[in-house]
Amino acid sequence: MRAVADIGSHWLDLIGFIAGLRVTRVFTDFVTILPRRRKPTRPLETFAGKELAPDEYEERPIRTEDFATVVLRFADGAPGVMTVSQVSAGHKNRLGFEINGADASLAWNSERPEELWVGRRERASELLQRDPALLAPEARSTTSYPGGHAEGFPDTFKALYRAVYRAVVAGAPPTAPDYPTFADGVRALRLGEAIATSAREQRWVDVPEGDA
Repeated sequence: MRAVADIGSHWLDLIGFIAGLRVTRVFTDFVTILPRRRKPTRPLETFAGKELAPDEYEERPIRTEDFATVVLRFADGAPGVMTVSQVSAGHKNRLGFEINGADASLAWNSERPEELWVGRRERASELLQRDPALLAPEARSTTSYPGGHAEGFPDTFKALYRAVYRAVVAGAPPTAPDYPTFADGVRALRLGEAIATSAREQRWVDVPEGDA
């Protein structure tokens, strides 16, 4: 379960946080589009592959999925779908979502992290730039820069550590932690296991509940 564990786990965590809903059922299809891939013959840093010469690779067979579709059912009955791809040329680690509601839609992708698209029914759709002045107080506390100053992937770790250190200084975690807990980790593992089982058995699988 390479692609889903590597990329999909982040998307599932993100969408669960944004929607405030847990995934309760999954139906999965795994595909291996490229049965052979090139592996570097020497150690190198992540994302440094373009620095290698053609003779510094060797072909290896691939036995894990590089494309996956997961149909989701959330706790309130809402449907969803996740597509994970490691074969989409041109995308640079893109993670995106779209949520469609009765009155509006929201769309965002990590390659353009400063923008949020808002789809409207009765008036023109909007493309909002990140601006702390427009954020709710709980969201404003996670941003450090004024509008027009790029804030992105590395800053998420800063926000995470800040939240954890607040709990350390307080001497105890808050009643509703604003950072991932061990319980969140266990739920992610249960969800991943349900996805793997669904892909293997080609059926809907319930995500186990219970205390972490």
